[in-house]
Amino acid sequence: MGVLRLFFAFSVMLGHTQVDLLISPIYAVQGFYIISGFYMSFILNEKYSLPKQNVTFFKKRFMRLLPTYWLVAAISLIIAILLYKKGLTNIFFFDFLNYPDNASFLTYLYTIITNIFVIGQDISLFLGISPDSGDLFFSTAAFAECHPMARYGLSGVSWSIASEFLFYIIAPFILRHKKPYIIILFVISLFSNYIVNAIGLNDSNWRFRFFPSELMFFLTGYISYLIYLRISKYGITTSYKYLFLSVILLLTIVVLRSDLSYAYHTAFLLVSCAISIPYLFYSFKFNTIDKYIGEMSYPLYLIHPVFIGINVLTGFNSSLFIITCSVLASFMCYKFFIMPIEKYRSKIS
Repeated sequence: MGVLRLFFAFSVMLGHTQVDLLISPIYAVQGFYIISGFYMSFILNEKYSLPKQNVTFFKKRFMRLLPTYWLVAAISLIIAILLYKKGLTNIFFFDFLNYPDNASFLTYLYTIITNIFVIGQDISLFLGISPDSGDLFFSTAAFAECHPMARYGLSGVSWSIASEFLFYIIAPFILRHKKPYIIILFVISLFSNYIVNAIGLNDSNWRFRFFPSELMFFLTGYISYLIYLRISKYGITTSYKYLFLSVILLLTIVVLRSDLSYAYHTAFLLVSCAISIPYLFYSFKFNTIDKYIGEMSYPLYLIHPVFIGINVLTGFNSSLFIITCSVLASFMCYKFFIMPIEKYRSKIS
């Protein structure tokens, strides 16, 4: 399944560099959510099946994501400062040019805490900073405000990590074979999707980044886990792993790049991932190359905006520069930063 994870990461990177080759970054993120739901279902039922293991689960999940985020956030802060000194700004970096001078203490506190610990960055997508009082306020069209809170994050893609964290917090209480709760939450999430669109809140934040609506993608991962249990019991032919990998990649590209509506795209993504992920996991779970490829997806997802910023600073205006440097930096990040941390993380109990 590592190839699928890297496919989604490449889709995000290419979309952000204006290379229209794979699928929309937002569908790729939702694909990541489904994979995350599958992995969390697997881990919580196979490895951390007891409530007393919840603390260990939380510590390991946060240590899995936060150190790499902190590294990239530090680099992004430097780039944001350089952009500011040149009188430039970019949506992936902290907008020093537009941060209000009269921001209140609570606004400063929210800015600092969310940028350090990530949690709350997804909520910032629905907040603005009042130009009069400097206080935070809720907005149905936050990016249209004078000071959208989402412009003051150190990483333009880490809002999705905040959504992941929210899912991790609730995951131990719903994913341990509690099917009725999952069905109820899935229906609520689906209904949330419908309501948001029905009342006209269909911009990119509400359609793709509102956690109650996105929860159904995480929960689809649980359905994948149930399918995986059946596959594990009966097995599959070895050649199927290549078939399923090919089919999911090709169909995902073709269908999600089509002119079908958002509802059809979403339905296809949910069904295709729910069916293919367990087969891919079953077929490749002991494949070290596939695992290594998959581990590259997270650093690639986080790091590529860094080179978008460098591209802006230098005036290269080169997508090839961004893609090449992002891939190389992701490899180095995993090899020399993430792998040593993983050795430490494996000892957490």
